[in-house]
Amino acid sequence: MALFRCNLWYPTTEVMTVNAIATYEPHLPVRDWESIRPFVVSVVEQVESQLPYSLAALLNAVTHHVDWCTNTAGVALRPGEIFRRDVIGAAIAMMPTAQSSTRGRRRSILLRVGEALGVISVAPPLPPLAAASPSAPYTANEVDEVARWANLQNDKDQPSALALVALGFGAGLPTRDLAMVKASDVAADARWIRVSGREVPVLDDWADELATLAHRVSDTTATLFRPGTSWSKNVVTVFVARAFASGMRPSTQRMRATWLVHHLSIGTPMQDLLAAAGLQSMDALVRYERFLPPAITAHEDTWR
Repeated sequence: MALFRCNLWYPTTEVMTVNAIATYEPHLPVRDWESIRPFVVSVVEQVESQLPYSLAALLNAVTHHVDWCTNTAGVALRPGEIFRRDVIGAAIAMMPTAQSSTRGRRRSILLRVGEALGVISVAPPLPPLAAASPSAPYTANEVDEVARWANLQNDKDQPSALALVALGFGAGLPTRDLAMVKASDVAADARWIRVSGREVPVLDDWADELATLAHRVSDTTATLFRPGTSWSKNVVTVFVARAFASGMRPSTQRMRATWLVHHLSIGTPMQDLLAAAGLQSMDALVRYERFLPPAITAHEDTWR
């Protein structure tokens, strides 16, 4: 059986571009189009590969802009004049359409064409914005001061103040999670709590305090912090502002930072810490590197 090979030819992108330009016919008087056609084709061929717009959109925008400039406004048929920023602005203002989206897209295309031709200078990229500085963790002495602040509150506010401190330092919870924890979310020995679909281990120094708080409440479905209070992003701030201060303004951000830095310092596996903290990326932890204690230099014998 004879085998026949059929050699098919597919037009390249360059050929299709040339064909599309050659067959393009705008809705303009023939004489007007013919007077600007070589200029339009030259511009489009120069910039088409540099810009993300479709060839049809590019042809349409450039053609009608050049037509207005030369056949209506009398601007010289030179790239340096046609694609000046102020000329583009004037042309857009005179577009016979009331749709701002149409004007905006046309202006964007023409400005990019001006930049590609070197007529409009391209502003240098702005430097990246610095990441927000993380909250500093509390020192050991400051942790003791915050704990004393909680114990100094009156009978009504003290349970919430103790819950704030135990959940903040013990589990590193952000404000939203902290304000959601109920007694029923706390394990019997308070070594972990369940919140926002994850289990968070509680540091030993705070587990007993948290267990006592959870066992004392009569309604296990009420939140430990401010039970019966509707959630708001300022729920902690308002409580702290109204509480007996003694010069102290506890911060959930700093408590969380203290918890995170502690776990980083003792070598808690990163994947475990991310899951417990409700974080998606290690980038969120890298910010706290500055607060880690200096590395311990091992004696040479240790490595033998």
